[in-house]
This record gives sequence, C-alpha cells and structure tokens, in this order.
Amino acid sequence: MKILKISIVAVMAFGLFSFTTSCNQMGNKNDRHMMDETMENSSMGKMMGENEEMDSQEQQDDFSMMISSYLEIKDALVSDDSEAAQSAAKKMAKIDSDIASFANAIAGSNDLMEQRKNFSKMSTALYAKAKDKNLENTLFWNNCPMANGGNGANWLSMNEKIRNPYMGQKMPGCGSVKETLTN
Repeated sequence: MKILKISIVAVMAFGLFSFTTSCNQMGNKNDRHMMDETMENSSMGKMMGENEEMDSQEQQDDFSMMISSYLEIKDALVSDDSEAAQSAAKKMAKIDSDIASFANAIAGSNDLMEQRKNFSKMSTALYAKAKDKNLENTLFWNNCPMANGGNGANWLSMNEKIRNPYMGQKMPGCGSVKETLTN
C-alpha cells in the first residue's frame, strides 16, 4: 500500500511537472509571438511616425521657403524695387499653389501699386497659413492704416521694427505690430 501511495504521488508529481513545463513552453511561445507582434507594431509605428515626421518636415521646409520668398518680396517693395519683387514672386509662385495667383500677379507686373495690392492679398493668405503652423521663428503681423488709399493693409515680418512695404521709401516706418505669432 505504501508503494502504491508513493507511485501515485510520483505519477501526480510527474504529471504536475509535465503540465507546468508544457504550460510554460506554451506561454513562452505565446510570449514570443506577442513579443514579435509588439516589435512589428512598434517598428511600423516608428516607420509611420517617421513618415509623418518627414511629411511634417517637408511641409515645414516648404513653408520656410515660402516665408523666405515672401520676405524678399516685402523687402523689395520697401525699397521700391519692382524688378526684385517680380524675381522673388516668380520663386514663390512655384512653392505653393494657394499663393501662386498672388505671386504670379506680382511677377507679371512692374507697377509698384499693382504689386502692393497683390502683396496685401498674399499677406492675408499667408497669415492664415502661418496661424496653422508650428512656427520655427517668431513672425510679426503688422498693419499700416494708410495703405490702400486709407483702407489699411497688413504684412508679415520677422522683425519687430516696422519696414513698410506699402509706403516704401516715402514712409518706411509707418505702421505698427498687431500680433506676434510664435510656436
């Protein structure tokens, strides 16, 4: 009887050991499978995040190029240089289709008054885009109440100091900062 009890206990212990070991191996397989899936998802997430980051970076680069060309136009208008405004506007027209009509109008005219009217429209459109961006640099939204025959006009600048593109060399300091756009 004693041998029978020992045999039963031994069989039960062996069965328990076998069950525990097989569960652990199954668990390890499941853990490995889950771990592989997690790694795949993590890698895909990283790749997707990198793609989104790249898309965001490309958009930011396009926006930076657009601002750079815009500021070239602004500086040309401050200096009363219609040819330099035309040249910068040609570059800008290639960067963004929403702004292209204004840029093409500036590029297609050598009349400063006409260029300034289109610059005003471009400024309003670019301001709306800047409001939606995570800006790398601070931009200032300026206003000249005397521009456009007393109707006023706005423009973006990277400097707080007023350099008015609408009054040019007649009144380069006319205007004030209305809003500061930052990150």
